[in-house]
Amino acid sequence: MDTQISRKPLFYEAVANWLVQQAADNKLPLLASVIIGLLSYTFAFTNKLVNHDETYNLFGKGATLDSGRWGLGLLDSIFPNYSMPWIYGILTIILMAIAVAFIVRIFSIQSKPLQVLLAGCVIAFPSLTGTFAFMYTSSSYALGFLLAVVAAFLVQQKGMVYWIFAVGCMVFSVAIYQSYIAVSASLLVLILIHRLLLEEEVGTVIRSGFLYVGILIVSLGLYYTAMKLSLVLKGIVLNSYANERVAFSLTSLPASIVLAYQNFIRVFTDFHHSLIPTDFSRKLHFFSLIATGVLLVLWGIGLKKKSLSRILLLTVLIGILPLAISCMYVFTGEIGVHTLVLYGFTAVYFLMILVADVCRQRYFSAKVSEAARRVLINAVAICLALIVIINIYIANISFLSLHLQYETLYSFYTTLVSDIRMMPEFDEDTKLAVIGTWKYPEHYEKQFEFTYRLYGMFDAAPGLYSGDRFMQYYLGIEIPVATPGEKRSIQESEEFQNMRVYPYYGSMQMFGDVLVVKLS
Repeated sequence: MDTQISRKPLFYEAVANWLVQQAADNKLPLLASVIIGLLSYTFAFTNKLVNHDETYNLFGKGATLDSGRWGLGLLDSIFPNYSMPWIYGILTIILMAIAVAFIVRIFSIQSKPLQVLLAGCVIAFPSLTGTFAFMYTSSSYALGFLLAVVAAFLVQQKGMVYWIFAVGCMVFSVAIYQSYIAVSASLLVLILIHRLLLEEEVGTVIRSGFLYVGILIVSLGLYYTAMKLSLVLKGIVLNSYANERVAFSLTSLPASIVLAYQNFIRVFTDFHHSLIPTDFSRKLHFFSLIATGVLLVLWGIGLKKKSLSRILLLTVLIGILPLAISCMYVFTGEIGVHTLVLYGFTAVYFLMILVADVCRQRYFSAKVSEAARRVLINAVAICLALIVIINIYIANISFLSLHLQYETLYSFYTTLVSDIRMMPEFDEDTKLAVIGTWKYPEHYEKQFEFTYRLYGMFDAAPGLYSGDRFMQYYLGIEIPVATPGEKRSIQESEEFQNMRVYPYYGSMQMFGDVLVVKLS
């Protein structure tokens, strides 16, 4: 008779079982993230949309070590150097969904609808919309974001081993994309705020705060040391793009801190970097912030043990949160900050959600206070739901704009190449120099005003550095191009200045063996 032998699961079986169990335990935030991700980005996953950098880096990740992103260069084996919309899009959403599950765990969000809203606030946020305009780095950046969140999750655990792993995650996250230090920093501030809201001892929270600051400083120091060592070993220096944007110094620190707060406020007042893309969304943000503030007042009224030190520390931490969110202004000049860099702004939504979740579990004997608590929590939830819906629409509008730009770009270059080939002087020895900048029709900016400030969505115009690559990769045209020195010399000549602008007669002329097209 056959007997069944009991045995321990093999390693791969144990890993698979653990993953299944984790997915089951976090199924709501994971499922919500995937659904919202598909609603927002399926068009980008199923079409090859291009902008400037995406055109140029079809087979690469752009600048890595020489821009300080040495971790990005280490990911070639995991994410090969091919800009693949479908697979990289799906991988990005999966990694971001896991990050959402960790954030839900960090703040122990009990309300299921609030878990879904948190997923929507992260996944549909304009920074991720902008990231998908640079599909070639999307999955790598998603891994960097996940590591920043995992670092915050590990920091709040007790024990040196957890803290060492947290530092490792933080260092590698920053090495992939430096701006994710703001994600870790803002989450750590929120953890302290959450612990105060749960009425943990003030002294314990203060000690944890010093620990968190130390871990951030150590992580940044290790990242910087590893970057410098890598540059020395490779015999290279930071590129001009990185050098122009790095502006950290102790003497400029006060001014940088002021700049960080100013630009945080600008997000709410003048659609800064399209983080809040519409006027209706801006009003929703104001309403939800006011509701959150009143909820905090009600929380203070309902404290079991009234404590001035708790209220003061909470106020200080809420005041520090904008600096943590915008801390990249401390490390780089304003020119280096754009939509992708400001993913830490999602901490504003996390604050609203964790305050609503904490107050949701409090009850007041006074009928007025209890009624206000219920109304305010509902107001926060409704505002956040509408913000998420707006961001989903904005994502789809943004990708529609990229699609139309691509169609216009393809049509333009197809016509341009046909005109070049019709030139009597064009032969196998001709070199090409397309000089100047061509602008899209004005109706693009008018019709897509919501996304015009969103980084990466309106910079695909030909005539810039990606123009030659567009002809090579997307039209299959192999025409030798003039060197930058030759273009500069031609551009400075009087003959070039007297040329008409394409597509009019006289806009294409020979300069020696170089066929010149003047776009502007």
